[in-house]
Amino acid sequence: MDFHRLPAPVPRPSFRRVARRCLVFITSLLMTGASLAQEAVFTTPRGIYTVKVAGTSEPSIPARTYLGIQLLPETRFRGVAMHVAGDRLSFHSFPSGNLENPSADRKYYLHVLSGAGRGYIANIREFLPSAIVCTEDVTPWIRPGDLVTMRSHPQLSDLLGTGNRFGLGAGIDAGTADNVVIWDPELQKERVYFFHSIRNRWEEKDIEANASNAVFNFPYGFYIVRRSPGTIRIALAGEMSPDAILLPVRSGANVFSLPLNLSASLDRLFPSNGPYPVIGGPNAKSSDLLIFEEPTTGIHRGPFYRLSQPDFSGWREVGVDDSTASIQPLDFLSTLILRREGDSGHVLVEGSVAPPAVPIPVLPAEPEPDEIPLTAELPTVGLNIPPGLPGDINMAIETSTDLSSWTTFGSAPPVDGVVKFTLPAGQTRFFYRLKLTLSAY
Repeated sequence: MDFHRLPAPVPRPSFRRVARRCLVFITSLLMTGASLAQEAVFTTPRGIYTVKVAGTSEPSIPARTYLGIQLLPETRFRGVAMHVAGDRLSFHSFPSGNLENPSADRKYYLHVLSGAGRGYIANIREFLPSAIVCTEDVTPWIRPGDLVTMRSHPQLSDLLGTGNRFGLGAGIDAGTADNVVIWDPELQKERVYFFHSIRNRWEEKDIEANASNAVFNFPYGFYIVRRSPGTIRIALAGEMSPDAILLPVRSGANVFSLPLNLSASLDRLFPSNGPYPVIGGPNAKSSDLLIFEEPTTGIHRGPFYRLSQPDFSGWREVGVDDSTASIQPLDFLSTLILRREGDSGHVLVEGSVAPPAVPIPVLPAEPEPDEIPLTAELPTVGLNIPPGLPGDINMAIETSTDLSSWTTFGSAPPVDGVVKFTLPAGQTRFFYRLKLTLSAY
């Protein structure tokens, strides 16, 4: 899903072609065997979260909001590894037309979905006609038969718009503007971006160049520092991914995005009996420390650590004698700050779209008096919709908070392969899909 770039216009087909496509579409609905009034086809759900980002009345005391990159760019390829040798992989079915000529300004990665290296993420250096070349030796992590997926890392303009779509405070330098910050784990320092008020573009601090294509490497997180007043809304949108992630933990501080897990808690995110666990110890000083930054409230949960003793093992919150920390629900959009004093390694974090045992709390919308309406798009990919819908076909937009119960949000016609609509006011965390039905005769 892309808020900023629309697909190129396509030639309008002839009336005869439209009629033929309509007939094929309706026939495909009828062949499924249900009654006309109940017949429905759905698109794959997409996530769209609107998050409030608070400002400050005192620029010298900026406000900070963490945002996880949980909704991702579209999947470019999903398939099974056939040959693995060093940094090179080939596949049983490789879409050469889709990946031989990737965008030159984008950076791509491979995500392992099965096998001993499940969750591992490797950056891609080169695309060949029938293979890819990664930036490192992947043989410890990928074997023939393992399922992998490929996406591009999101860019700054994907998240916040080329033209500062959500209205962050601009300035002539990073010190006077609102900042977008990503954490560089290798250098253990921040990389700071801001929107230049004169050159009308994103720039990196102290670098006079267009930074709209700055890469935000998944699975790291980012945060926004605001020096300007008022509350704005940020809309995060993209594909949902509950796939497990092997977080590449380095000694020191790490800022990570988390996979979608509707039942997020310490136990559900970090299983204690699996590979690559959180490092525990007899006390907090000898253990990994985990803090969860909630974007909705702006507060942090934790720090937590895994207590490991001969007679007991379990999660504890630092300074709190409470054994229920492991089952307490967490905001699934939280950003994880993990601090490790020991050697670098990996931690496996699990995702899940299974219905949660405890209902997900409905966020209070609390729209701002002067908030700017936000629009979104849902692609009609997979529906084979002709340009002119017959009168007896209805297109509805549905929403859900748990991917289980769906309600009708509204309706809109598709234009050039997408359906545009206005998002609800205030803060929301919804999953959206399109529903096509045949009207009853």
